[in-house]
Amino acid sequence: MPDSSGHPAQHQPKLLPVVRRVIQQLDALFIDCAGTSEAPWLADTYRYWLAGGRTGPSGLRHYVQALGAQLSTPEPRATFMQQAERVLIHLQSGYAN
Repeated sequence: MPDSSGHPAQHQPKLLPVVRRVIQQLDALFIDCAGTSEAPWLADTYRYWLAGGRTGPSGLRHYVQALGAQLSTPEPRATFMQQAERVLIHLQSGYAN
C-alpha cells in the first residue's frame, strides 16, 4: 500500500510531514521535467534514498541528486535541478507548503 507521498510503504521509517510534502513536490517536478515515461524511476530512487538513511529535511538534497542522476539528457536534468533547488531553498526559508 502506498504512503501519502505515493511511494510503497514497505519498511519505511517515519518521515516528517514536511519531508513527505517536499517529496511529493519533487516527484511532481521530476515528472514535469522528465515526462511520465520516467515515472517508474521514482519508486526505485525513493527506496534507494530511504536505504541511505538520510531522511530528514537536510537529506532531501540527496534525494534531488538521486532523481537528477536518473535523467540522462542534460536539458531536462538542468531544469529539474534548478527548480528542485528552489523547492529546497523555499523549505530552508521556513515557508514549506
